[in-house]
Amino acid sequence: MLRISTSIAVAIGCLLALSCGVNAAELGEKQAVKRAVAILKGNPYGETDAEVIANLRERRLGARSDTVCGGGATRVWSFHVVVPEPAGDASPIDGWLVIDAASGRIVCANLPMLD
Repeated sequence: MLRISTSIAVAIGCLLALSCGVNAAELGEKQAVKRAVAILKGNPYGETDAEVIANLRERRLGARSDTVCGGGATRVWSFHVVVPEPAGDASPIDGWLVIDAASGRIVCANLPMLD
């Protein structure tokens, strides 16, 4: 029978715990805002980072089931995006951008050009 020393078993356990922790890391608020700006930047949401950020009226971290996306307990960042006077004759924009809290990828959006 193969015997594994206690120190090797502990080392393997630590490595497994660390790899799980890395996968579960969430974006902080600043990182999430940076990702949202990268997704939204351009007409009609704003041509500069500052313009886009000015249109982010609310941001919150929570479960996907508590968003416009619905379903699941996956952690997401939700951004309420309001553009009162888009360029041209477009109607005001009022919707949500929801991104995965770990990867920063779009989960869903009820916004023009993103849905």
